[in-house]
Parts: sequence; C-alpha cells; structure tokens
Amino acid sequence: MDKLRRVHARDWSHANQKLVSGEECPFCVGHEGKTPPEVKAIRPANTKPDQPGWIVRAVPNLGPAVDATFPGILLEERAVGQYMVSDGFGFHYVIVNTTDHKAHMADVSRENMHDVVQMWRDMTHFVGADRSVKYVSIFENFGPLAGMSIPHPHSQIVGTGFIPPRILRELRGTSRFYEENRECFYCREIEDEIKIGKRIIAKTDHFVAWSQFASKSPYQTVISPIGHQSYFANISTNPSANHLAEFADLLQDIQRRIMVTLNDPDYNLYIHTAPANQPEMPHYHWHCHVEPVTNAILAGFEKGFQVFLNPRSPESSAEDLRNAIAA
Repeated sequence: MDKLRRVHARDWSHANQKLVSGEECPFCVGHEGKTPPEVKAIRPANTKPDQPGWIVRAVPNLGPAVDATFPGILLEERAVGQYMVSDGFGFHYVIVNTTDHKAHMADVSRENMHDVVQMWRDMTHFVGADRSVKYVSIFENFGPLAGMSIPHPHSQIVGTGFIPPRILRELRGTSRFYEENRECFYCREIEDEIKIGKRIIAKTDHFVAWSQFASKSPYQTVISPIGHQSYFANISTNPSANHLAEFADLLQDIQRRIMVTLNDPDYNLYIHTAPANQPEMPHYHWHCHVEPVTNAILAGFEKGFQVFLNPRSPESSAEDLRNAIAA
C-alpha cells in the first residue's frame, strides 16, 4: 500500500519543537540516555541495554500517572467525607514502538508490529506479576488531537491498584449476563455480528473486527478473538498457532483501513482485558478498540447525559472500511 499522508500536517505548534523534529526526542535512536534505564527491550543478542540496536523498547514514564513507591499499607481505601480514596500506587511504562520518529503503525513492517504486540503481552505479564496490581491498562495515543505528547510513536502500560470504572461496569454487566444466560456476552455478540455481517470489517481464522453497534463516534472499531479468552496476555505465541501474530496483522490492517478512509486521522487505541492475577473468566472476553478522532462533536447531550448522537451508522462505517484499499 502506498503511504497516504494528510492534506494538512498535524498541528504540533504547542509542543517543544526540538521534540517534534526529533533533535531532542528521548525515544529516538542514540538518545537512550534521555530515558530511565529500559526494563525490557526487543533487540539483537549482540546489543547492550540502553544502547542503539533495539527494535522496541520499554522504559519507565518520566511523568507517571501513578507512583510505585507507596508502601502496601497505604493502598487501603480511606474515607474523605463521603468519598473513599487511596494513594495513586502503580507502575507506568512507555513502549517505544519503533526506531522511526515519523512512522505510523500502519506503515511499519509486519515484524515490527508483531514485536510491539509481543511487548504489550510481555509487559502485561511483567507488571501484573506484582500482587498489588489489580489491573494492567494498555493504550496508545496517536496524534495531538488524541492526547499524544511526543510525536515519536509509542504506547503505554499502566498497572494500578484498582480496576478502572469502565472495566468494572463491563465485568458487572457481563457477570449478570452470564448468570442469566450461562454464556459469555461477548461470545454471543461476536456470533451475532458474524451472522448479521453488516458491521463486520475483516475476519481471520481466530479474530474478527467490526464497527461496534451504537458506537459513540464514527468508525469506532473493535477487534476480538472469536474463541473465548478473558486475559489478553494469555494470547498464544505457539509457532503452530501464533494468535499474537494473527492479531497484530489484523490490527495493522484495521489501522491501514482507517488511515485510507479518514485521511490519516489521529486515534486512540486501547485493550480491555480481565483483571490481573485472575484465572480465566467465563463471562469476560478481551477486546481491542481503535477510535479515530473525527469531526463528530461531543456536546451537552453527550457529555451531560451519556446519550451519543453518532452522525455515521456503524453499518456505513463498516462498509467504508471494508472497501478501503488496504494491503
């Protein structure tokens, strides 16, 4: 696929221009000393940590959303008036996705994309191994409109001592559905989507991507394993059934389709998975969201009442993405 570029450049005028150009980018090759020491990297065996030669690199975030130094006793909730609070314990890492400062994940090599997803899996196990961590969040912000602070492609891993509210709602809702129907809500949803077909964008042997029913903004896409699996990091890397590579290929295909259809938009990507340190859950099913930033406006009705007026139906969004030229 020929690389599609935006008609109008992304607006980085608010940012440090030496970061934008790559001159002082802490994620560029040769600038490894500008980050804390790497905790994990995919690199040839003959290269040294914190030196050039890496392909994908994981480092502590210099401006972490959570703090790993709180002792365990402070993790307990305490009352402040009518509210319950606890200290912001956790781990926050940056995954430097590629050595190319100006890359888009739709453009990187297939092998590079596999390595990024492999790092997500490995870092989820690494962070989740701490028994104080209840949930591991995986996400990527791409472009300034999506909250990206440094233009070099990167994703993030955050381990927290609590389960995020949206995940709690999903867990409670799917648990109730399972109790009433004795089946996983997501398995039923995937079965229905495949049967209906109108919202399906692409499908492989073990994964499917579709435009979510009643999505809050245009072109929101969900990718999920067809077979039941609750914890993302349990995805198989067995050479005879490398589901990780299959998922990475489909994810990159969806990113290309969105790039072509929407002229290279900014986007947010995140993975919803079961909580850390839990056995496989029969009622929960991990899934990945890709949400391009569009001109759809979240106004008072949406923000105040959580009623979303989507100007583009998921069926038409799926048709556009199916018809996109994506190699």
